[in-house]
Amino acid sequence: MSSLLLPSARVLRVTSLALTISMLVSGCASVEKFSSEHSKSINCMAGGLAGFVVGAAAGAATKGNTEAIIGGAVIGAAAGCGLALLYKNKLDRLEKLAREENLQMQLETLRVEGATPSAAPQEAGIVAQVEDQGMFPVGSAKLSVDGERQVRKLASAFAGAPGERSTTAILVVGHTDSTGPAAFNQELSEQRARAVASILAEQGIAAERMYFQGAGASRPVADNADPLLRGKNRRVEIVELNDTQLLAQRVRAERNNPKYLEHGTATAKVATRSAPAQAPNVPVKKSSPANVSTALVDFGGQPASQTSWNLAKSMTPKKAGFSLISSAYAANMPMSSCLQDSPRLSGEVKSLATGKPLEEHATRDYLPGMNGRAWAGLVNGHLVTLSPVAVLRDDATLVREPKVYVTEDYERNHGKANHTLAASANVYEGEDAILYRVFIEPGKQTPMSCVDVVLRKAGDKSVDGKLYYDNGGEDFAATYTPVRG
Repeated sequence: MSSLLLPSARVLRVTSLALTISMLVSGCASVEKFSSEHSKSINCMAGGLAGFVVGAAAGAATKGNTEAIIGGAVIGAAAGCGLALLYKNKLDRLEKLAREENLQMQLETLRVEGATPSAAPQEAGIVAQVEDQGMFPVGSAKLSVDGERQVRKLASAFAGAPGERSTTAILVVGHTDSTGPAAFNQELSEQRARAVASILAEQGIAAERMYFQGAGASRPVADNADPLLRGKNRRVEIVELNDTQLLAQRVRAERNNPKYLEHGTATAKVATRSAPAQAPNVPVKKSSPANVSTALVDFGGQPASQTSWNLAKSMTPKKAGFSLISSAYAANMPMSSCLQDSPRLSGEVKSLATGKPLEEHATRDYLPGMNGRAWAGLVNGHLVTLSPVAVLRDDATLVREPKVYVTEDYERNHGKANHTLAASANVYEGEDAILYRVFIEPGKQTPMSCVDVVLRKAGDKSVDGKLYYDNGGEDFAATYTPVRG
């Protein structure tokens, strides 16, 4: 892993990501470090070798004869060399641009695992995250004078040298901090992404290869509650991948990536504490009968400020997927509760040429027990039901928003729910479980604030969960582990 720190600009090349047909995540084996420290000839040889191995394997798999193997190897070597040089050149140009314009920029190299376990990885693409340092005026999608100059230079870096032709796919994503309404931020970020993509097209990149998306404040990389840090979330992301199939896979995985739960979207500090690494599973104690609750519904919890948010211990990162996380995140992923969060709104990926959404070809298969079923559990004698829970198997995609039903004193009252609450949900995917995060829409009298529950992908039960509610102006937390209805 290499980085380049400049007096007034920063360019950081971070961990390479492995991307197989099953999209495996690599360790910190630094292809970009190799790329930056070696000449174009060496990069071409490395890329060509990787392509040679993959091409030979493809030839053997299709026909199996010597001619097919050699032919596949030669074609693969040429393609591997071309991709290695393409991305090497663009990384070099982007680093030079960051120096010239004093831009804060983070670069990532994406890789494809070889066709066989022993095959070397191939270049799959690059990602450039550029902080908005006055690129756009506050609340505007019109580039500033400096911003337009900077974006045109970025465009020239991605457009390549004159006469250089490419068939890669490019996605521009706009990001904001979480100040202001989520819908406004999403729309603004989409307009900004389209403005940047349009300039890339002016520089000669075919509009048919280009896509744009407004992610709003849904993917923070810094603490929104800290005014000195939240500016890092205002950024433009440019992703270039070998083809639209890989682009669609990345888009789906980013949508529900637990990495972005490391930082919440709340703009003020909330009095809760996260569980330390390797935190023991200490059960939440119910309120003593002597305690008098002023909550609309007494769920028998305790102050959230005294309750560790340790649901991360119930989830492990995906072994496969474009997840941007590694096993190092297993102890603290995700870190913040729904109290530090708000509903996250991210827009569709749209074609610059047609304005139509990117075709992702996702299946309509649901996770077991999450095809619109109800999940319900008792909390201090009150029945709390989430319905419908509708989540697709592919990348844990949410299909329908739930409602929350509360039946007070369920043992005595088996009738109609006392409270029917409008809600919205976000879903984040781990290896064997998902985090189903539910936000109650604000109202004059709502018995709860939000819910975090970890559901097994097997669809048979929940693993752990917390329900948050207001008790006399203080946030309280209670254990909530619903079962499938």
